[in-house]
Amino acid sequence: MSALILFFLASALTFAIKYAGIALFAGERELSPGWARTLELAGPAAMAAIAANTLLLSGGEFRAFGAWHLMALGAATVAIWKRDTNWILLAGAVAFAVFRLLGM
Repeated sequence: MSALILFFLASALTFAIKYAGIALFAGERELSPGWARTLELAGPAAMAAIAANTLLLSGGEFRAFGAWHLMALGAATVAIWKRDTNWILLAGAVAFAVFRLLGM
């Protein structure tokens, strides 16, 4: 299965998980704090699973240290510093591009 298909499947599943909470509890009902927290963390958990798989594996083999790992380190640093998803994604993308251009 290609990475693009996996990306769209993960996106659809993440959307379905988030929409399920809205659809099931729309109106006067409120979610319990535990369910609200679970739904809040569903998207980041899915992204973490995809990122970990990409970071550690390449074609069924463990990936050698390189741009992928440095990109993750850059994104983690921004995550600790900014705590904003947009900045984290931007930092990861920029770091990956820079390290690839440097030949890593």
